[in-house]
Amino acid sequence: MRTSPTLTTRRRFAIATSVAAVFFLVLGLVWGPSIALTLQDTPTTTNGWLFIGWLIGGPPFPIACLLWFERSRMKRTNVIAWTYAMAVVCGANLFILPARVFGVSWQFGTAGILVGDPLSAGWVWGVLANVVGGAFTGLVLLILNKSTATGPTRAQRAMTARFLERAWLVGLIVTLGFALYGGNGAGIFNNGT
Repeated sequence: MRTSPTLTTRRRFAIATSVAAVFFLVLGLVWGPSIALTLQDTPTTTNGWLFIGWLIGGPPFPIACLLWFERSRMKRTNVIAWTYAMAVVCGANLFILPARVFGVSWQFGTAGILVGDPLSAGWVWGVLANVVGGAFTGLVLLILNKSTATGPTRAQRAMTARFLERAWLVGLIVTLGFALYGGNGAGIFNNGT
């Protein structure tokens, strides 16, 4: 029995993401404090750590979705390379996730305040953009599919996909702004830094 290229790509992405997630989870749980101490010695500001956290939590998911829908336009070798690259970046989220669940000091030790706190705060803003973007995408697709009796045309689907790409990008940019400039310690925009 032959498998379809789509099924093979899905399976490859799922397996690679799972392996990367377990790797980064173990890396963070075992060597998180020593990695954070090493990162603490780099000349990176609080805004730099916020940006890096946002970069890990925000853009990988929409980029993976875009690459998935555009895979028919790419060469097979490029699809495989992007599949593994995006799996590693998506798996890197599990390096930061325990800091949000168990506490920054638990995950990153004594370097938790200088590195772990802004890193995980930026990550939360990136993940928030994806949650809002995913909910908005689901709502738009539901309305699109219910708007006509026969379903949307190919042109309507393409136009909706381009609209959703831009809307998700706006959401990412807004959350990046909140991550970098909203952390003034007051109210909803308190990053804890």
